[in-house]
Amino acid sequence: MYMSYCDRITILHRFAQRRRYFDPASREDLLEVKFFKNNTKWKSVCPFYLEWPFPDIITMCDSKYSDYMLSKMK
Repeated sequence: MYMSYCDRITILHRFAQRRRYFDPASREDLLEVKFFKNNTKWKSVCPFYLEWPFPDIITMCDSKYSDYMLSKMK
């Protein structure tokens, strides 16, 4: 029983390590979102953490990208 508990923690830890915060300045992150929007699925798993106060990942990415692009306008 103890080994099973350790295995689950290890699996969750590895899964959590694959996620990162969405960076609207990152070409890699934008390509991930573009892939999702074109295919309605992620390449493998969702690569981003969901940040508060957003209800879902795509809304978060859209909002952060909009804010980023508006901040670049002169």
